[in-house]
Amino acid sequence: MTAVSEIERTELVNQLVATIGEGPAETLMNCVLPDGRDQLATKEDLTKFATKEDFAKFATKEDLTKFATKDDLEIFGAKLGAELRAEFRAEMAKQTRLYLTIMTAFMVPIWAAMAAQFFG
Repeated sequence: MTAVSEIERTELVNQLVATIGEGPAETLMNCVLPDGRDQLATKEDLTKFATKEDFAKFATKEDLTKFATKDDLEIFGAKLGAELRAEFRAEMAKQTRLYLTIMTAFMVPIWAAMAAQFFG
């Protein structure tokens, strides 16, 4: 895809203003990349920032700790672990009840047949 010329961009803005109004046209044009899709980063561009040193140019450890501290992550992990354990226990209890119900449904007729032969 080639970049859009300034003349083409101006024609587009004029048509948008005539169609949807000046405010919405300005908002839309602020969202459109002036140089086309060639301006977007590719996977190859991102691999250039694979080292810690390159990443450090954009965010420091202090920047990252603004989002979550190690303690916050440990508390979250403990809560998540407790929730998963509770869910696992509930599912195991449900499965055990189902297993016992099925086993009883199979065993009662067998016991009844054996009792009929023994006492009958």
